Amino acid sequence: MTDSETFAPLVFFEYDHKPGHFCLLLSDNHMLATEPVFAEFGYDGNGYGWAGVARAAVSTEGPGTAEAVKFDPEAGTFVAYGEDAEALRRLGIVLQEAIQDPTVLRRLIAAGDPEWFD
Repeated sequence: MTDSETFAPLVFFEYDHKPGHFCLLLSDNHMLATEPVFAEFGYDGNGYGWAGVARAAVSTEGPGTAEAVKFDPEAGTFVAYGEDAEALRRLGIVLQEAIQDPTVLRRLIAAGDPEWFD
């Protein structure tokens, strides 16, 4: 199961090789438009920067989600994963909104711990 539309430009899917394990993915070509907002805070808008946004989102927007979602960012890719599909879907909604609305992205970046953005 792959869903490229509900949280676009994020992609939500279940791992073929690991049923019951899910992923939320954002690739680098979809991060470019948000880089200026990250730069306002002195951060890079890459996969690590989006991991910081996601950590802020789960700590402020989704209490109880933090334990269910893990992160594995790369410079060019943001990945959140876990066995709780609903927690990842909730995160997908917030991240999609942050991608579309610079005000939401600024709020989440400001709420994050600077160490989350390295």
